[in-house]
Amino acid sequence: MKRCSTEEIPFGAVVSLVSRSKFVFLNNRLRSLGLSAGQFPVLMLLAKEQNLMQDRFVRHYHLDKGTIARAVRKLEDGGYVRRITDPDNRRAVRLFLTEKGEEVIPLLRDINREWERQVSTGLSKPEIVALHSLMRQVARNSYAILQKNGDPGDD
Repeated sequence: MKRCSTEEIPFGAVVSLVSRSKFVFLNNRLRSLGLSAGQFPVLMLLAKEQNLMQDRFVRHYHLDKGTIARAVRKLEDGGYVRRITDPDNRRAVRLFLTEKGEEVIPLLRDINREWERQVSTGLSKPEIVALHSLMRQVARNSYAILQKNGDPGDD
């Protein structure tokens, strides 16, 4: 079976391949902590800002509510996150890192830096900066397409 050259892979497939590669990388690194790649973004956003409601994660990552709810439930069961009912709105739940969650954040950041270093192998510092800038623009354009065509995650 002939292997396909990366130059022959369409851009969308390249993005998908990179995303899938990171997912597998994170799962391999996080398994010993009882965590998975699907929980990683929740923990990283909580590391930046706590006291968030689940819908913030849905909007931030453009994922459906069920995906976020499952990730949060597993994080809570693992002792990484605690949920507190909002006193002003009994139906709303706010999320916080537990002490265990706080302790794992530096390791998660190290794991993320390791992945970024490995996928940037062979690129100069200016190329890495340019790549980040270009990918942020692609992400903004992709988001605009979601907004124009309707994001199913907004339901």
